[in-house]
Amino acid sequence: MSSIFEKNINEIFDYTYSNTSIRVPSKVGVEVGKILYTGLFREEYENRKTAFNFSNSEIDLIRNFNNEYIKKISADFKKSFTMMNKKLNLYSEKVKFDDKELVYILSFLNKIIFSNKDYDLFGDALEIFRSKWSKQEGGQFFTNQTVTSLALELIQYDPLKGDDLVDICAGTGGFLLSGFHKIWKDVNKKKITLKQITLLAKKSLKGIEIDKDVSEVGNNTLSARLGSKEHKLISCFNSLDNNLIINSKNIKYNNHQCLATNPPFGAKIQVRDINMLKSFELSRMKGKNINSISISKKNSSKSPDILFVEQNIKLLKPGEGRLAIVMPYQLVSGPEATYLRYWILKECSLLAVIDLPGETFQPHTGTKTSLVVLKRRKKVLSNLKSNNDKSVFMSTPRWIGHDRRGNSMFERTTDGKISNKILTDFPDIEEDFKNFKNNKKIKNTKISREINSIEIFKDEYLRFNAMFYRQKNQANNFKTSKNKFQIVKLEILIKKIFYPGRFKRNYVDYYKGAVPFLGGSNVTELITKTNKWIREDDPNIDQLRVREGWILVTRSGSTGIVSSVPRAWDGFAISEHVIRIIPDEKILPKEYIIAFLKSKLGQLELSKGIFGSVIEEISPKSISEINLLIPKDKKILNKIVKEIKESEKSRNLSMQSNVNAMNEIENFFSN
Repeated sequence: MSSIFEKNINEIFDYTYSNTSIRVPSKVGVEVGKILYTGLFREEYENRKTAFNFSNSEIDLIRNFNNEYIKKISADFKKSFTMMNKKLNLYSEKVKFDDKELVYILSFLNKIIFSNKDYDLFGDALEIFRSKWSKQEGGQFFTNQTVTSLALELIQYDPLKGDDLVDICAGTGGFLLSGFHKIWKDVNKKKITLKQITLLAKKSLKGIEIDKDVSEVGNNTLSARLGSKEHKLISCFNSLDNNLIINSKNIKYNNHQCLATNPPFGAKIQVRDINMLKSFELSRMKGKNINSISISKKNSSKSPDILFVEQNIKLLKPGEGRLAIVMPYQLVSGPEATYLRYWILKECSLLAVIDLPGETFQPHTGTKTSLVVLKRRKKVLSNLKSNNDKSVFMSTPRWIGHDRRGNSMFERTTDGKISNKILTDFPDIEEDFKNFKNNKKIKNTKISREINSIEIFKDEYLRFNAMFYRQKNQANNFKTSKNKFQIVKLEILIKKIFYPGRFKRNYVDYYKGAVPFLGGSNVTELITKTNKWIREDDPNIDQLRVREGWILVTRSGSTGIVSSVPRAWDGFAISEHVIRIIPDEKILPKEYIIAFLKSKLGQLELSKGIFGSVIEEISPKSISEINLLIPKDKKILNKIVKEIKESEKSRNLSMQSNVNAMNEIENFFSN
């Protein structure tokens, strides 16, 4: 989409919202859709080079509201609109804008070529209106077009081969609108008429949305694209209700080729209806690692994002159906969801995982997500060892095209100037995936890679977030020869790794003997004084105390910050949000472990184990399993150890100097 076209469509929206009687974004989309369809008709059936062609002087007449000229242009447009409806049988209603409003809108569509086969300008325009609506309503039903388009490429949706496209959490119709984009892009190359494209879309695209108002927005948007308000692509009912699915005319179990969806997510939202839960195997499952998976006879409440995974998979045609689903990061990486990943891998082959950038759903929500692509197995695995899955495509894109506030981000030219090109590496993912499917070399290895599925099946937690595997084989990328360093698991080099349990902290006012308490944000500070104190005989004090020389790693929120316990903190109490590592000095000096964990290599290793959708977390188990790369050359090793020893010594001196300075101030003013 050109920046000029996007600017003009935004101008149309702002104008209609401020100056016409039609101010509901979804209804604006319907009316503008009539105009855009007429533009297509003029070029394809009336053989006009451009649908709307005004000179500068004519634009001035329109913008100055010259009544005679406006009536002339409006009459000419309505003539084309009437002919279009007779020939294509699209709209039963007239355009609801008055003459002045209609022609003013046309002025923003001047010299645009609607029938350009390389671009779906019509679809792009409706995507902008859909986005405008979502911003007004909070964005909870909106999925970025960059994500929806990528999803359809990954499931290889092809309506000419008989594929249908279903979204059972359709919202405002983003995935279905992208389906129409794809039909326009791929099918148009075969010189199929506009009417045939529309009929193919009606046959192929199907959706369900529980919210009546939202489904109306989706249907209005899609109707504008189809040119028919009577044919509704999105049905309104609860798609987790199996009885309603069974009675549905268009959507059936074990029947569909392609599904793409972004279900509502959030652990605080729970489905508790026992009659509904009985239909879901996942409501009876639990297990935090591969060895603790169990199936109960009793149904338990579950968050809808988990149940939607099962419902989507049951709708796929066995052996053929493909699903692209947005999943919270917790579900693809967290220990609590191991049972879900176990169920998924028994039911489906994992084709691809894209860890979406953190800005993807912002500013509406900061939930971290992955786009997961699955193909339903013809026969469910009796156990995971019996799988014959091959490689899995994984990618960790960096840019979605907007920042955390939702503002567009643009690429910079070589001289540092901002260009008109949106900053996103999603086209690189499409290219990498095509090469992956064609057994060619992946070009953009900084973000994409393929892994052997055996790596996933061997993992105790069956994690399949792309970040976990990004640095899995990082040693192969080093310029340093492999025989110059060894790779050792951290758990071999330490005595213990742990953090205290959760319990209520009973703070007290300072008294001689009270134990100072530090939070996770304090672990890198040069402080020895605090405003929080815990009794020395508190029943939990031994769990909270730390000792000089221990290594500290923050485990939630600002995850992976590495520090150590200086002499001044020996015996202090520290928050349970900080993991303690007790090194084994007989095997390796603690200073090398500190240096490695703080280094870029160490931080990448730590990042593999991060899970959590809203608040990032890391566990002692995942930290203990990270690979430490240790130089075999003792001179290099000792040099690193010496530098950290000097650093720790300076840190202790600095802390003591801070104490001395504060004491001087307090003594002076207290006297």
